[in-house]
Amino acid sequence: MAKCSVCQAPAVAYVRVQRRYLCRQHYLEYVEAKVERAIRRYGMVGRGQRVLAAVSGGKDSSTLLATLSRLSGRLGFELIGFYIHLGIYDYSEKSRRAAEELAAKLGVPLLALDLREVLGMGIPELAKTSRRPYCSVCGSVKRYVINAAAVELGADAVALGHNADDIAVYNMKSFLSQDLEAISKLGAKTDTVEGVAVGRIRPLYLVYEKESFLYSLLSGLPFLHEECPFVDRRQLEVELKEAVNRLEDKSPGIKMQMVTRLAKRIGDYPRPRGEVSRCPSCGLISSGGECSFCRITRRALGRPMGMEVRRRIRALAAEMGLLRASQSHS
Repeated sequence: MAKCSVCQAPAVAYVRVQRRYLCRQHYLEYVEAKVERAIRRYGMVGRGQRVLAAVSGGKDSSTLLATLSRLSGRLGFELIGFYIHLGIYDYSEKSRRAAEELAAKLGVPLLALDLREVLGMGIPELAKTSRRPYCSVCGSVKRYVINAAAVELGADAVALGHNADDIAVYNMKSFLSQDLEAISKLGAKTDTVEGVAVGRIRPLYLVYEKESFLYSLLSGLPFLHEECPFVDRRQLEVELKEAVNRLEDKSPGIKMQMVTRLAKRIGDYPRPRGEVSRCPSCGLISSGGECSFCRITRRALGRPMGMEVRRRIRALAAEMGLLRASQSHS
């Protein structure tokens, strides 16, 4: 049996780029060091700041919450988990249980919002009544609700579980379609737009998908092994992911080159055109007129529901004692 290159204990993984074997403990430390390096290198979060981590119940968000919880003390930031029950049948029930078990295991407060309690329906019904594709509606809803939660909680950053593989694939997809403005959003950190949008950070920016998966397994973290039933395996992203993996097999480290060089050159890509404005219905960020979420809910339910979502999140946060002092009386 191979031995750990650090302590000679039985190895559980081989880090090919570094050409060394690692035992369980040193592998966990290796991944956590990667996350800390990304946070420091890209200035993701500072001392005294509040980070809202989006938790889906999957492996990457489990690794995200676990590594951030272990780093929060040393780096001096506050961590809150946030989960959205999307109403996707049994899949959402399983993902909620995984998210709740994870937060309890780590001792991290978890604010959970059930879409059905606010909208009276979940993603399947919302997509059907608004006559839009499931994944398109789901993406718009998640982006809106996560940002709304960050604004209501006074968060300084939203942590997402995108790993290096995700970034490499999104980059290739956007480049092939020449959507260069989309590439400008793929950096390790995006900026906050005061009052309407909280900046996002990607602490797993330097972590491979396989590393995230193994970290979750070795840590004994609860996570859902199933895919969303609406995932289309014919999507271009699936084929690009397979292509990137083949490239990595032939040239180890090429994924990391892609994401680190992208981070360095992110300012060279054009920013989305047009002025940022406030949605007249909910007050959060919009590219002009009503935001996507308020348009979707207006079409499906007859009225925009952005403010209802914001009020519900605020009420839940107040119940959990998560509102900051400056917010509790506003």
